[in-house]
Amino acid sequence: MYKNLLESAHEEGITEVTIDVLVQKGDGKILLVENMEGNDPFYHFPIALVKKDETIPQAIQRAVTENTGMEMKEVVRYLGHYDHSGVRHLNFVIEVKDPYSLEGTKKLIYAWLDVQEAVGYPIRDELREILDLYAKI
Repeated sequence: MYKNLLESAHEEGITEVTIDVLVQKGDGKILLVENMEGNDPFYHFPIALVKKDETIPQAIQRAVTENTGMEMKEVVRYLGHYDHSGVRHLNFVIEVKDPYSLEGTKKLIYAWLDVQEAVGYPIRDELREILDLYAKI
């Protein structure tokens, strides 16, 4: 399945693919992060650009570890994708081994939120649609 997602993006002329990880906790809360070093004022999921010769599961783990310091437990489901500025964003729901091991930094702030709260945060419309889809399942 994962290989087909990358192949499909490349067949459609999309050369950059990111993994966007919706981290969920047992209490129903999800994780949003904001990069304080960039010019992008929007919250988003932990994200990683898929590197050449990297598999999607490797990129998912890297997105979680590099952005949060947490370790992935399992991929729960693939939620779908959206394209923004020529980049394909593949969205996955995951669980982590210990959500309380989240590491905040000076350049990254985070919030654990209910889906309804997350929709009220400054997020892109595409992410809002992914959250709406997540809320329905």
